[in-house]
Amino acid sequence: MTLRAALFAGLLLYSAALAQRTPQELAGALQAAARAGDAAAYRSLLAPGGTFTAEGAGFAADLARRPPRDVTYTFRDVREEGAGATATLDLVWTRVPGEVRRVSLPVRLVRAGGVWRYAGEALTPVLTETGTLLALSVPGLAQDAAFLAPLLPRAAREVERVLGLPVPPGAVVKVYPDAERLSATVYPSLQPVSGWNEPGEAIKLVLPGGPPAQAEATALRVLAHEFAHLAVGAAAGQAGGAAGDGRIPWWLHEGLANFAARAFFSESSWRAGQDRANAYARAGWVPLAELADFPAVPEAWWDHAYRQGLGVVEFLAGQAGVGAPWQLAQAFARTGDRDRAAREVGFASFAALEREARAWLAAR
Repeated sequence: MTLRAALFAGLLLYSAALAQRTPQELAGALQAAARAGDAAAYRSLLAPGGTFTAEGAGFAADLARRPPRDVTYTFRDVREEGAGATATLDLVWTRVPGEVRRVSLPVRLVRAGGVWRYAGEALTPVLTETGTLLALSVPGLAQDAAFLAPLLPRAAREVERVLGLPVPPGAVVKVYPDAERLSATVYPSLQPVSGWNEPGEAIKLVLPGGPPAQAEATALRVLAHEFAHLAVGAAAGQAGGAAGDGRIPWWLHEGLANFAARAFFSESSWRAGQDRANAYARAGWVPLAELADFPAVPEAWWDHAYRQGLGVVEFLAGQAGVGAPWQLAQAFARTGDRDRAAREVGFASFAALEREARAWLAAR
C-alpha cells in the first residue's frame, strides 16, 4: 500500500468513527476497522462503559494481528431504548482458509451526542452470593445457568487449596450457550473454546450439558481452570508489577490452571492427559520456548502447551515440592529470564529443567 493510499484509508476509518449517526453506520464502521486490522479505529467505536470494555482491547489487538478481510457486520432487529438500543449482530467471516464462521449475538448499542457506539453482547444477571454471574441474553440461558452460582465459591476454594493463591473477589463470569458464540466475543481468529480468561477480562465459559452430575463436574473443572488463571495473574502482578503476568510463559499458565482443577477431572480423563504428556516426552516434544507466547503458538501445538505444561508442573511439584511450580511462575513474573527462574527452583539452567522434566515424563 502506498503512503497516499494508507493515509486515505486512515482518513476513511477516522471519518467513519465520527459519522456513525445510525446503527447501520456503526456496523459499517466496525466492519471497515476490522477488515483493515485497525485496532485503534475499532476501539474508538466501543462504548466506554459497555460489557465489552475489557474484552474489546483484546479483540481489537487480534484484528491487528490477523485482519478478517472478508468479515461482515450486520445489525438487525434494532430496538431503540432511550439513549441506547438492543440488536442482533450477525457476523460472517473466514477464520482460516476453508472455514467460514457465522455467528449471531444479542448486543447492546449506546448513543451519546447523536453518535452510536458498540457496547458488546447483551447479558442477563444471574443471582449469586459471590462474584458476578452473567448469561448471554438468549431465551432460557439465565435460568439454565442458575445452577452455576453455588459452584463459583467451590471452584475458588479449590484453587486456593492447591495453589495457595486467592481468587480476586468480585470475579465476573459470563456464560454462553455454545463455543462458537463465546469465541466470537474473544478473537475472530480463535477456534471454538469452552472457557476463556485474559488479564483484566471476565471469565467466559460455555454452559455445560448432559446429566446434572456431569454438567456440575464440567463446570467446576472449567471454573477452577479459569479462576486459576485469574489468581495467577493477580499474584504475578504483585510479584512483578504491571508486566508480571505477561512474563509467565503460556505453557506454565496452562499447566498451573490444569493442576488446580485436578479434583474435578475423572480419573480416566486425568490419566489420559498424563499419557499424552508422556507420549510427547518420548516423541514429538515441542521446545517449551516455542510454547511461551500464546498468540505466536500455532493451533497444531496448543495441545502440547496444555499437556507439556501440566507435565512440567507435575514434575516440579513431585520433585522440588508442591510450591515449586508457583515459585517458578513468580520468578518468571519478576524477571522474565528463563535461566534465572530455573535456578530459583534448584536447576542449573532452564535447559536442565526442561531436560529433566522430559526424561521424568518419558519414564512415567
